[in-house]
Amino acid sequence: MSDWGRDAIETLEFVARSPCRIRILEMLRSGDRVSRDSLQDEVDVVRTTLQRNLEGLTEHGLIRERDRCYEITPAGSLAVTGVSTALERVGAADRLRPVLERLPADELEFDLERLLDATVVEATTANPYAPVDYHADSLTDIDHARLLLPATGADPLEASRSAIEAGATFELVATESVAEALRTEPPVADEFASIAVHEGVSLSVVDDEVAFYLGIIDEAVQIGVHDDGGLPTALLETSDERVREWAIDRFDAAKRRATPVGGDG
Repeated sequence: MSDWGRDAIETLEFVARSPCRIRILEMLRSGDRVSRDSLQDEVDVVRTTLQRNLEGLTEHGLIRERDRCYEITPAGSLAVTGVSTALERVGAADRLRPVLERLPADELEFDLERLLDATVVEATTANPYAPVDYHADSLTDIDHARLLLPATGADPLEASRSAIEAGATFELVATESVAEALRTEPPVADEFASIAVHEGVSLSVVDDEVAFYLGIIDEAVQIGVHDDGGLPTALLETSDERVREWAIDRFDAAKRRATPVGGDG
């Protein structure tokens, strides 16, 4: 590694490991000079800690003192922008991890930065069915749902009934085992029977495995994953247009491979 590379890593580590230093740089990034007392009020650390961090940032050439006030240097502006971006990406990776870790690396054919603002719902000990509950709630008042299903349950079907009765369209593509459950296994079969009589509901069956749940629900896209036992572990939702294009392409490809049930197309 080159000397500048080592220096960059050292500077990144120096800034990133201290919320106090990041806060100082972010305050000064506006371009205004700020007094030590103002920094003290905003950063909310003891005076000795503030002074130690100010001296460290000055030694690294990230800030400078003029007329008893501090201002950011051009190097400091670059550094805090880079650190903030890195922390945002790492934070997003950690937040998205429950979903992404259960997806094959080549499944998501779009830039993962498209998911930075995605909502993530994870199953917890307190609520192991949180992803299912979120999914069910999202189906209660919609116009159009396209769902690629590796599993199903009574609650989402029950939640969708009011929307279907109001004229919503539901296109379901499922594995053979899911389709069999929809036909024969109460209470799932009972719920499905109550909605399947409506014109807007269609079911198609695919022979191949469905690795994860995919839903296009009006403008939103949902991706859900499950554990080895088939229990839902996490779900993400995004309204990013590029992700939606990918999801529609994937759903349409699955539906072209599928066989309609009951004559629905």
